[in-house]
Amino acid sequence: MLNLRHVLLVGAVSLISALPSPAKETIVVEIGADPAGPMIPADALGLSYETSILRPNADGLRYFRPGNRELLQVFRTIGVKSLRIGGNSVDDPKVPLPDKDDVRSLFLFARKAGVKVIYSVRLQDGDPASAAGFARLIHEEFPDELECFAIGNEPSYYKDYRVYKEKWAAIRDAIVRAFPEARFCGADDNPKPELIANLVRDFGTGEGRLVQITQHSYPFGCSYKNPRDGMKDVKLLVPVDAAEARKRLVAAPPVGTYEEILKGMQAAVAGTPLTFRLTETNSFWFSGLEGASDRHASALWAVEYLHWWMSHGAAGINFHTGDRTGGSVNLPCRYAAFVSSAQGYEVRPLAYGMKLFAESGAGRYLPARVEATPGNQVAAYAVARGDGVIAVTLLNRDTKNEAGIRVDLASAKAVKGARVLKLQARANDIAAESRDVTLNDVNIDEGGKWKGQWIVLGKPAIAGTAVSVTLAPASAVVVEVSTVPQR
Repeated sequence: MLNLRHVLLVGAVSLISALPSPAKETIVVEIGADPAGPMIPADALGLSYETSILRPNADGLRYFRPGNRELLQVFRTIGVKSLRIGGNSVDDPKVPLPDKDDVRSLFLFARKAGVKVIYSVRLQDGDPASAAGFARLIHEEFPDELECFAIGNEPSYYKDYRVYKEKWAAIRDAIVRAFPEARFCGADDNPKPELIANLVRDFGTGEGRLVQITQHSYPFGCSYKNPRDGMKDVKLLVPVDAAEARKRLVAAPPVGTYEEILKGMQAAVAGTPLTFRLTETNSFWFSGLEGASDRHASALWAVEYLHWWMSHGAAGINFHTGDRTGGSVNLPCRYAAFVSSAQGYEVRPLAYGMKLFAESGAGRYLPARVEATPGNQVAAYAVARGDGVIAVTLLNRDTKNEAGIRVDLASAKAVKGARVLKLQARANDIAAESRDVTLNDVNIDEGGKWKGQWIVLGKPAIAGTAVSVTLAPASAVVVEVSTVPQR
């Protein structure tokens, strides 16, 4: 059996020996110093769950409980700092709401995990007194663990904004009477620029208590060709082609779709102190697409999706997850970050992408210009931390060819050292499942632990103010560079 030291040495040698040779074309990535971009908030990385998960299972055991050591470890390993509770089940009258013991267990877990909770209360046929009861409990026992309240989920059932406004305000007022310092976010809907603009106008100033605009997004559409049939009988659902979906996930992102949503949120909060966040998002809606949302392609997509939104000023992203998702139409969750398993949790590829993003740390984005490549083969994002460290995330979207990359750091006087964390799949296969996706060749185990280590790069990879690496096909890497800054 190889010991860990030997494995690390082999990994370091393989990375360094794979550096681009003079005969191989090298792609240049230039990292500038100015103009600096948005900050990555400390709670940028989040998860979103159905409210229904708070209720005990058939064995009387709650998913979120302070003694769930494996789940706590998964949260810590991945870097989750925000936990949103809501989804279709919060407003589905066929789904019972949790009781106070369920909510208490959730917040005890959150306290131990070190996460802030966005807690949703029912709007459709919602009872202000019920919402106030939950608010009173949270105010008395868990005020520090609450980020804000959300009221309802995807409120398209209100065709008249005036009716929605009246119902929303009634529940808000009941919560405020129980929790005078309460803050709110909304509308927790699919992109609707007019709705969020109205919400900011009516509740984003004075005593309105709205502090954040929240929206949902599933940029690749539905997992099935016939979702309406599935609402009647899930056995009738016909999935879209998974192989084509994987290609879409790995390719250059659908920036037009992202920008349209961004434009609406930026316009809504312009001139206000409000922030904006995607509190429910993932690849394909209707619980994800088997063979795509649960494969290596989703890990690569998640890395870039997070960086794209954070570099454009989002306050954070909460990936919808769970063992099952939905309201009364409830399906196994294919886009899950992880799912329950015999020994704890099977960590899915999406979570590997989340962890790679989290390793950039909180910091400010720097300009990253990638030399033109066929098919936009390489993507790059750079984050400057206050300790003189620059974390550069590189993605090779090409599924067949490796990419030799030289990162030039214009803001550095010299590079003192560098280390790397690579996200890769066995045989560089974008269809790889959980067991074949790794970080520096090591899986995250069912207990939530990643026992790998960063690989330190030696002098062959560092020259002046440049660092060189080679990315395998369909892979990503964080290059953490310690610099002597320019003065």
